Amino acid sequence: MVVRFNHPSDLKKISNSGRFGNLKIIGTLGDAIKRDAPLYKARGVSDTVSYGNTFSSGSQPQLLAPTSVQNAYRANDWNTIKSLQDKSNKDLTPLYSNFSNHPENSWIEVQNDEDSDTYYMSWDNNGNYAWSWCSSVDAAPFDPFNPDVKFTAPAQFGVFSKSTSICGIHSYNFGTALTITKLAVSGILSLFLSKLIKQGINFLAEKLMAMVGEAATETGLSMVFTIGSYAMTALCSVAVFAIVFIGLAFLWNYLNKKFQICLSVYNWDTTNDWQIITQEISNGVNPGEPSTKTLNIELPKAKLSGDQITAISLPADIRTELKTTTQSIVNYAFIVYENKQTFMEGCSFALNVEQVNNPDVGFTYAFQCPWSDNNAQYMENTPQDPSSFLSKARSHWSESVGPFSVNVQGIPIRAYIDALKGGDVDGTDNYKVAVHINPPSSNL
Repeated sequence: MVVRFNHPSDLKKISNSGRFGNLKIIGTLGDAIKRDAPLYKARGVSDTVSYGNTFSSGSQPQLLAPTSVQNAYRANDWNTIKSLQDKSNKDLTPLYSNFSNHPENSWIEVQNDEDSDTYYMSWDNNGNYAWSWCSSVDAAPFDPFNPDVKFTAPAQFGVFSKSTSICGIHSYNFGTALTITKLAVSGILSLFLSKLIKQGINFLAEKLMAMVGEAATETGLSMVFTIGSYAMTALCSVAVFAIVFIGLAFLWNYLNKKFQICLSVYNWDTTNDWQIITQEISNGVNPGEPSTKTLNIELPKAKLSGDQITAISLPADIRTELKTTTQSIVNYAFIVYENKQTFMEGCSFALNVEQVNNPDVGFTYAFQCPWSDNNAQYMENTPQDPSSFLSKARSHWSESVGPFSVNVQGIPIRAYIDALKGGDVDGTDNYKVAVHINPPSSNL
């Protein structure tokens, strides 16, 4: 079946609320570049290269979904989750391919009739869509480590799968030495994502700076970006989610490793923010191969029912639409591990997780995927050095799909593995690991 992209009449097809039918279509991203690049030149911001710009992750993945989907994740229903992954891949692969093949024409500048906000969208005739949006450009507080950064601009990428009613959202932070418009930031993010999706998860961390700089140059803004080493692993984690959404098709399209471990850490705690601090990996790497073991991935506390969708900053039309299709938010981190040496060697990892406001409260988790034996896991209810903990775990491994359970000051932590051996149905050794913080009683 031929998929049609960005046809005006299809805006009404993707909308349950009817709001998208009122969006004003301005033109393609390519049209905007032709229109705006001369203006940048007139202001002198494209004649010389601008340094002192930063790029980092803003938020880890959030899934906005119907309550039934949230319940499947809470209950760790692997079969339902696999079905959702397959459906979302079928929905979004054409949209992502269009980003890769036609970056300037696949993104459409639209204007919201409620507040005249402009951003970029892409949609198809099957009801799937994505957006790239910058909510504001504000004066940045003085940073002694980045004194040239004068402005900060949070930018958001969202994608919606029609057949599953799942929306995935995450954000990035741009720090700039120049004042640029919200639409310009959205354009840079759109082109960066198109490059990232085309590259796949075999990207290298150090190339991300070049990719976002190339995206800025293509919009008519000559800007060089830096990424702090402390933020690199968290950025790589968000970049992987941008590529694979909730599915795995793009993993295996780009990599041919013996083992791939996909770890999801879910925060169901409505009281505490949690963060994944550092990790230790044995014969393994994360996509991007960041050189630091520091993660600094924050997991915000779960929103109570009724506070969820309204608590997220979204373009007005998209907020109205999502309130008709989704009711719940899932906050989680998505980290992928692959074995580095593939000949008769597996991989293992450990990481520590702490409460943001009380770093003495937390837990440490370890997992191993041997070459020929069963997968195994181990966890203790205190935050510990991951390197030492991985060594300790080698004499405590539990060969069980779980749940492996600990209690952290009254808060249950539950860890699961989807299979001990055999890999997935395609014959590839791809395993899923899920760690749930304070899951509901049905998940205990």
